[in-house]
Amino acid sequence: MKAITTFRAGIARTSLALALALPVAAQAQDANEDEKSGDPEIVVTGTFIRGSAPVGSNSISIGEQKLEETAAQSSNELLASIPQVTNYFNRVPVSDLSIAVNQIQISRPNLRNISGNNAASSATLILVDGHRIATAGVNQASVDPDLIPTGAISRVEVMTEGGSATYGADAVAGVINFITHKRFDGVKVDAHYGFADDYWQWDASVTAGKTWENGSAWVSYSYTKNDALYGRDRDFVRNVDYTSSPYRGRDVNCASPNLAVNRILTAFGATISSTTYAAPGLVAGTTNRCDLSEDATIVPRAERHGAMAGLNYEFSDATSIDVRGYWGQRKTRSSSVLNASVTINGNNPTVASSLPAGVVLGIQPFTIFGSPVLDQAAVNFSFEPLLGKDSQTSDTLIREWGANAELRHELGENWGVRLLGNWSESDSRFNLSGVALGRLNSAGAPSAPATAAASFNPFNLASNSPALIADIIDSELAGQVRDTLLNARLIVDGTLFELPAGNVGVAVGYEFMNDKLKKRTGNDIRRGTLGSVAYIPYSRDVHSLFGELKLPLLSDGEGGEMLTLSAQGRYDHYSDFGSTFNPKIGATLKAASWLTIRGNWGTSFTAPTPLDQLGSLSGSISSFPFVPFVKPGTTTLPGANNAIAFQGSRPGLQPQEADTWSFGVDLAPMDGLRISANYYNVSFNNILGTPTPNAGIFTDFPNNVLYDVNGLTSAQITSYLTSAGSLTPALQTQLTNTLASLGGGRVVEVVDFRVGNFGILKVKGVDFSLNYRHKTDFGGFDMAMNFNAPLSRTRQSSPTAALVNELQRETSKLQLQGIVGLDIGAFRAQATMNHSAGYPITPTASVPIQSEVGSFTTLDLFFKYDVPADGMFKDLSFTLNVKNATDATPPVLYRNNPNESGFANGFTIGRMFVLGVSKKF
Repeated sequence: MKAITTFRAGIARTSLALALALPVAAQAQDANEDEKSGDPEIVVTGTFIRGSAPVGSNSISIGEQKLEETAAQSSNELLASIPQVTNYFNRVPVSDLSIAVNQIQISRPNLRNISGNNAASSATLILVDGHRIATAGVNQASVDPDLIPTGAISRVEVMTEGGSATYGADAVAGVINFITHKRFDGVKVDAHYGFADDYWQWDASVTAGKTWENGSAWVSYSYTKNDALYGRDRDFVRNVDYTSSPYRGRDVNCASPNLAVNRILTAFGATISSTTYAAPGLVAGTTNRCDLSEDATIVPRAERHGAMAGLNYEFSDATSIDVRGYWGQRKTRSSSVLNASVTINGNNPTVASSLPAGVVLGIQPFTIFGSPVLDQAAVNFSFEPLLGKDSQTSDTLIREWGANAELRHELGENWGVRLLGNWSESDSRFNLSGVALGRLNSAGAPSAPATAAASFNPFNLASNSPALIADIIDSELAGQVRDTLLNARLIVDGTLFELPAGNVGVAVGYEFMNDKLKKRTGNDIRRGTLGSVAYIPYSRDVHSLFGELKLPLLSDGEGGEMLTLSAQGRYDHYSDFGSTFNPKIGATLKAASWLTIRGNWGTSFTAPTPLDQLGSLSGSISSFPFVPFVKPGTTTLPGANNAIAFQGSRPGLQPQEADTWSFGVDLAPMDGLRISANYYNVSFNNILGTPTPNAGIFTDFPNNVLYDVNGLTSAQITSYLTSAGSLTPALQTQLTNTLASLGGGRVVEVVDFRVGNFGILKVKGVDFSLNYRHKTDFGGFDMAMNFNAPLSRTRQSSPTAALVNELQRETSKLQLQGIVGLDIGAFRAQATMNHSAGYPITPTASVPIQSEVGSFTTLDLFFKYDVPADGMFKDLSFTLNVKNATDATPPVLYRNNPNESGFANGFTIGRMFVLGVSKKF
């Protein structure tokens, strides 16, 4: 099996990286440095050398205090307080799950928006205590942090640059590592209740543990629940047609209010003419106005359970073990009005009296080319009068469970060995209710004269048989994925020798990973019958070797390190696609006691997920009685023409690869003041994607379309699909049946829509943070600022596609957070401003009136009082959070993007008050 990548840096490039990349210690937003640097057993994210911070890297650390300040219900809400987590900052993360559950089933953080929310893979690696866990999602294969109980979290470390040289796949944009308690003594209980207009939420957690001389054991449980929020509950949520005249507030031109009566050649199924008539109670040419977002969920009803237990035990001064076990579950439900469209004909006896004057549906007394002509009509309707506003439901269920252990043994004074093992499983499901279109249209347009009991009347739903209605709505789109991950690592680290500047540290190791995934889906199946659908399985093994060297070259003359270099490298061999090697080089220069300069360069990758690979095993071929893309220069397509689409994933998918480097400085010019600035550069290639779904496919993906206006032969089509990828026997059978179904009709276009390695993304930007704290006689004053500012963001859908400057339009250029706090004795008050800058957008023909999306700024207030008492009131605290205190509304996105529900550049529940209490025993 060939190696798909090699060491892509020669001597010259390595020298340049060392010259430019003078990297560093971690940037922190909370006070965790003592824990990270003072205990040699603490392993910091980004390095395997114990007692050492990653050389040349920029990172962010937030702790339990941030949970209080944000009143975060979930781990994702905690991450939403970090501007570098750009897809969640200034948003409500769980709102992602109200978009379309058949597309998105998980809520995952995305550093710098490197990968799309609907992509199967993620460019941000999520770890728990340095361990990978099984991925979740039916269409995504990523860790969902919502399943990590907040009560178990000690701190979160975010490394904001590539980490594949350390951890392997998925660390292109960075690594987010949730560190849980190592030791816990006593009992701590937390509870919050939050409320806003037409909305409520509450959460509670309890953590209990016991610490003794040789160890500690603890258990933590967290529970959260929140109400659903609907479009009708917030004025800023709109699904609006701003091109209508006159524009009337929340109204939108709904699905056609009139009857489209089609005249069809029965032998060919081709429409030869269409006439629109006014539906009963309506006037021809008028607009049926409504806002489809009013009764749609914008924040789903959600319920989470999370439990974790930990054990730390020291067998001796040289040997110890850490064990964790965990279980998590999240359920969500969204709802909306169930709408549908039905075809009716003259064999339906229930609708004749409801048709407009002059409309008669049936076989016409004339023929064309010897074929009789049939009149039938399409009727758009809603089930709301019969089933209510919540008649369509969207559910997700994610479960995750597993255990991990780390055994450490000291080999003398300077060396140690660690054996780490991890087993985890996940169960991901979604269910989207709907209508059985086949049964609906059979009842609306019977093939022969039918009785009223067997016919469907869309004009009077109450007149239909309850049994018929129950049969028609007994349908769902559903999916389920089970993932099992086994992971083992052996790491040896220690000191090679001592230099005047310090110890030369080294770590080497081996890792084995087995990932078994199985998936099943059902489209238009009876509700609750997904369990009878067979799984499609996929399995792969990964063997990895890695190493790290830390070299302190110059001493500061006071026993410390002035210039430190590091080198990391990792080789991964995948059983399904090949091998990859990824290096990383970093350096830290402590130029003065108050000035540190740092930088690093490396390569990273994201492997095609088992879900991506399954696409090549379950591809499909379908036909269309029209040509979706007309080749430029072609003016006429004479006669009846067809197109064939090839869907799924290409065989032999390769990793998505990136070159990353960063350069930064840390300053501490005075007591209590820390300033950090970091420049980053990411070049991401071979991004998995689907070919352009428009005429641009001829220029962007010239090898993905076969076109001949005069028609393609069966041999040409077969040859093209065979050369484009393996045409399996199952697909060959599909192709034969597809061509036969066309009845000899001409095929002029074949489009390969399969997922493949096509895209290119280049991102540059700056991270900045400032932290200042001043102690006073009455307590203290502090302030902080943290922002992410992309400087450049360009994308190509393929190497031949036009370069798109995403930062010029469609993308915010600044995500900023500012914090001011005041401590007076046992009382703390804090104000946090979150700001997302506005950006221009491209006006469209349908929405010509907007060229910009405004900025979005929210203000959060936090108050805490620690009761100064002994006895039963000792360690008792009360908190009050006022989220979005000014009740700011996000700017409207007029273009009716269904993924944004009519708003853009952020999302809020509105002004919300959260009362909290915490007690330690």
